[in-house]
Amino acid sequence: MMRKLSADEVRANAEKYGLRPVRVKARDVVQLSKNPGEKFVEISWEEFFEVLEKKHLAVYISRGGYMKIMSDDVYD
Repeated sequence: MMRKLSADEVRANAEKYGLRPVRVKARDVVQLSKNPGEKFVEISWEEFFEVLEKKHLAVYISRGGYMKIMSDDVYD
C-alpha cells in the first residue's frame, strides 16, 4: 500500500536520495530526478507542487521507500 506524502516529507525524502524537482522542457510534466538529462529543466519546489496541485497529483511512498507521483485521490 502507498501512503501520500506531505510537501515536507517529499522534500526530506528527495534530499535523502539526492533528488531534485524537474520539468520536461516545454511541457507541464514534473518528476523527481537525480541526474536529469537535457530534456529536463530544474524547477523550484514551489513550481513542482503547483503543477501537482493543478493536475490533481500527489507524491506517494511505498513501504519499501519507493516514491511515485499518482492521482491525488488514489487512496481516498
